[in-house]
Amino acid sequence: MRWLRFLFLMSASLLFVVGNVKACEASSVSQWQYRQYFLDRGFLEREVNLNIPDLALDVSFTATDIPYAGVLHVLTTPVDKEASDLGHKRFGPDYQIQWTTNAPQKPEQAWVRLSHEECGQGTWHCAVEQTYQGKTELLKPSQVSAGSALVRVSMGAKLRLVQVEGWMSEGYASWYAYKNCNCAASPDFPKGSYVKVTRVSDPSKTVIVRINDFGPERDIFPDRVIDLDKVAFAALGPLGAGVMKVKVEPMPADYIPSASAAVQTPAAKPSVAEPVKSDPGWEL
Repeated sequence: MRWLRFLFLMSASLLFVVGNVKACEASSVSQWQYRQYFLDRGFLEREVNLNIPDLALDVSFTATDIPYAGVLHVLTTPVDKEASDLGHKRFGPDYQIQWTTNAPQKPEQAWVRLSHEECGQGTWHCAVEQTYQGKTELLKPSQVSAGSALVRVSMGAKLRLVQVEGWMSEGYASWYAYKNCNCAASPDFPKGSYVKVTRVSDPSKTVIVRINDFGPERDIFPDRVIDLDKVAFAALGPLGAGVMKVKVEPMPADYIPSASAAVQTPAAKPSVAEPVKSDPGWEL
C-alpha cells in the first residue's frame, strides 16, 4: 500500500509540473518569455558566456562565480510604459535572472549585457536599472557602447535597459598640487568614485584615481575632462606638459583599490561611478 501511495503522489506531482510547464509555454507567446539553462560540473571554475540573441541578452560568469552546479532561470516581462522607475527612458522588457540549486552556495552576481538598437544614440549612454531587495539603483557600464550596456548585477534582481545623459569620456586633463595622491577632481563623477584615466597618445599609460573634488568648471574649460593630482598626472606623462589628452572611464561598482594604489587620502567605501548634475538641465 505504501508503494501504491508513493506512485500516486509521484504521478500527481508529475501532472502538476507538466501542467505548469505547459502554462509557461503558452504564456511566453503573448505575455512573457521564460528560459532555463542547466549548468553542470563542466561549467565550474571556468568563464561562462551565454548569448541569448532573441532576448537581446548576454549573461556571463567569471571563473569564481559558480560554486556548484545549478539552473539559471531567465524571465522577461513586457512593459508598456516608456519611463523607468527612476524616470529614465527605457527600452525593451523587464528582465529577471535567478539561480536555483540544492547546494549550500550559489552565484551572488553575474555580468549581464542588455541590448536595444535604439538605446544610446547621440550624446545619450545606455545603462541598466536594477531593483534588488526593494531598492532601485542605476548601474553605469565601465565602457560606453551604443546600443547596449554591460554591468555587474545581483542574482535575482529585476533589470531594465535605460538611457541617461552621457558624461564626457575624452578631453584634456590638467594637474594641480593638492594631496599628492592618485586622486582627481571631476565635474561628471561623484566624490568617492573611481575612474580609469588613459593617455590617448600612449594607451599603455593608465592610472586609476579616486574622485575627491569637483572641477574643472566645464563652462570655463569646455574641453577639460578632469583635473588630476600631480602624482596621478606624472603617471601618464611629464608635469611640464601642463595638459594632455586623456580618456576617462568609470570603474565598476564593485571595484576595490589594491594596497599598492598609493592613495594617501583616508579610504572610503567605493561607490557607483555615475555622473552628477552639472546644471539643472541634466536628467540623470
